[in-house]
Amino acid sequence: MARLRLTAVAVGLACAFATTAAAGGYQGKAQALMPTPKEIGYTQLLQFRKAKKPTARLAPGYREGVAAIYAKGTKKAPVEAAATVYVYATPGAAKTAWQRACGACPHVLVKGVQMRYQARKINGTVAFENFTVCRNVFVNAVTAGETAAKLANDAGTIAGAVYRRAAHFGMSRCT
Repeated sequence: MARLRLTAVAVGLACAFATTAAAGGYQGKAQALMPTPKEIGYTQLLQFRKAKKPTARLAPGYREGVAAIYAKGTKKAPVEAAATVYVYATPGAAKTAWQRACGACPHVLVKGVQMRYQARKINGTVAFENFTVCRNVFVNAVTAGETAAKLANDAGTIAGAVYRRAAHFGMSRCT
């Protein structure tokens, strides 16, 4: 009986190590990565669809993508966020797309996630846009309708929720 338990433990550990070794990048569908409004502090999902293929500069290694538009706030003071998630064949392809998305944007590393960002005006409204990459997952989030600090926080929250979902589905931690 003790030998059977030891064998079961060894098999369990071997499976765990095999899963960890095989993990790495995200292997699932992009649709599974998009957070729900509740996960990111928004009240509505206005649109959810397959993302258009990225521009030629960002396309090498592209596998699939999904896009969503979220809303919160009031009619007088609406807050919106648009998020696009691209899954690439390799981490290198995702990082190249991230570098090309906004090469002149400032860069920071947050909890292992590479991020480039910019504040700009869209139709006269202050907006915050971030581009993040972790393993083979690239996220672009644009937020508008609040103060710059809140917009930056919302964009980061969206990216963080995408990577939490990717980790839940087997992607290794961002480094």
